[in-house]
Amino acid sequence: MMNRRRSARNLSFGSVVFLVFVAVVLATAGVFHAYVKNLQVQVGRKTEKTEKRIGQLEMDILTLQMRLDEQLIRPLLRARLTQSSLVPIPSHAIVEIAQQAPNRNPEPDLAHRGP
Repeated sequence: MMNRRRSARNLSFGSVVFLVFVAVVLATAGVFHAYVKNLQVQVGRKTEKTEKRIGQLEMDILTLQMRLDEQLIRPLLRARLTQSSLVPIPSHAIVEIAQQAPNRNPEPDLAHRGP
């Protein structure tokens, strides 16, 4: 009786179909996992590249601010002006123009469209 059980198949056709189905599902899940992991790595690389670019742009902004601050130092600005070809304007050559009130008269309507 013991030998008869050993020689009999323990797997039925339904069990084999089920095992094949499980193998296909697991293989599909593995491929999907690899695909998602690849996308994750690509997004990580893009994020890293963007963060590096942001850092570089922040450094560029700081450098430009430093250069602008250097250009606005008054003693250095005066020294550059004395070395340039610009000449001072005498005060008697300056004419002050009074600010006029805005023109209250509208422009004439040449198309005669109404009041």
